[in-house]
Amino acid sequence: MSERTSNRENIMGTLPIKQLLVKMSVPVILSMLVSTLYNVVDSIFVSRLGESALTAMSLGTPVSSLIACVTVGFSVGMNAVLSKRLGEGDTDASDKAAGNGLLIEWICFAVFFLFGLFAVRFYYSMQTDIAEIRELGVQYTSIICLFSFGVANQVMLERMLVATGRSIGSMYSLLTGTLVNLILDPILIFGMFGMPALGMRGAAIATVAAQHAAALVGLTFNLKTNKEIHFSADMFRPDREIMGGIFRVGFPAALQQSISPMLIFGMNQILLQFTAAAPAVYVIYVRLQSIVLIPVWGLKNTVVSIISYNYGAGYRQRIEETMKICLIATIAITLIGLGIFQLMPQALLSLFNAQGEVLEIGTTALQIVSFVFPFSGMTLLFGAFFQALGHSSKTLLTSLMQLGIMLISAFILSRIGTVHTVWFAFIITEVSVAAISTMFLLSVIRSTLQYMRTDLALAA
Repeated sequence: MSERTSNRENIMGTLPIKQLLVKMSVPVILSMLVSTLYNVVDSIFVSRLGESALTAMSLGTPVSSLIACVTVGFSVGMNAVLSKRLGEGDTDASDKAAGNGLLIEWICFAVFFLFGLFAVRFYYSMQTDIAEIRELGVQYTSIICLFSFGVANQVMLERMLVATGRSIGSMYSLLTGTLVNLILDPILIFGMFGMPALGMRGAAIATVAAQHAAALVGLTFNLKTNKEIHFSADMFRPDREIMGGIFRVGFPAALQQSISPMLIFGMNQILLQFTAAAPAVYVIYVRLQSIVLIPVWGLKNTVVSIISYNYGAGYRQRIEETMKICLIATIAITLIGLGIFQLMPQALLSLFNAQGEVLEIGTTALQIVSFVFPFSGMTLLFGAFFQALGHSSKTLLTSLMQLGIMLISAFILSRIGTVHTVWFAFIITEVSVAAISTMFLLSVIRSTLQYMRTDLALAA
């Protein structure tokens, strides 16, 4: 065992839980904040083009989100295979894992490229008959799909850096993408420094340019600093065993990630029955919610490693302490978010230039939907507990339940009430899923921690 590994294990098993959570979660939260700014910045600038532009972006969000979900899912599969092969000391196989992972991402890019070339206009036509929204949507989403090569490489190259312990390179890649997007968005959307005003096309170009820039930084860090991966033509030669391993881990991960864009697509169809302004409000909420829940996502990603280690080591008390602290922190964070949404919904909407119908619907929507924050946070956190304690199937099950309950309740409410009534579907869904997750968690605790207690007692 290396000194580095020994130190890490010593920290995971001995450092006070509060200090350990801060030490491990803060870098993750900062990285996620940087990543989230991509979408938030785009939405803020696009909102200046008018309500139709924001609605067009909302209708296209399932496509852009699906691209991200697929690339992230298969990068998780690549990461698992790469880490395993590195641990086994098989450098040839670890190189092939990296190369085959990129190859899979390129195949996915080809699928999205064809969608962008032939199917985007049909995709918008089946959602709305408003010509302006359709045209703006086609302008934006076509470019996102046709040039998705950048995000496919960015995600995979960043994951290689994380898998080999060079997360600082991943951070620089994310930061580069965010800065490029922030700089190019106003220049290309509104026309500055002699550039023509490209509107929605400018927003899309800024996004894909940022993704390609981030991918270039990720590639540079891999080539210059990543000594565990040896880049060569041979690593891209398809290997059935390696690709199979990536698919076995990556496909379920991509499927679970894809539940979110499916939910957004379904909700957009329900909201469009009332007014084209409602999906614009929905995309604003999605962007703002993502910021509120970033600390919870950071804890979720961190707590899996902490609980998994202490579960393997048999440290039941540390597991319980981690769960307690994370739950208290999650409730505190989400209650702060709830308070901000209740007290200043119009100020939040003003960031997105909300006016008229968007402002009216949005004010009510944010005040209603924000009540779900504590329940959403709990569900996210419990999902991490399930994964860490070897019950990851329950995480997928709760996600599927969330999708079903949300769409069914929203559809029913849309038939018996107004657009304001539909927002209560969020409360129905998140309270129900949180209750189900709690019952799952109690069952998991009884089966796993009780076993640990018995095992330790026998050992004594």
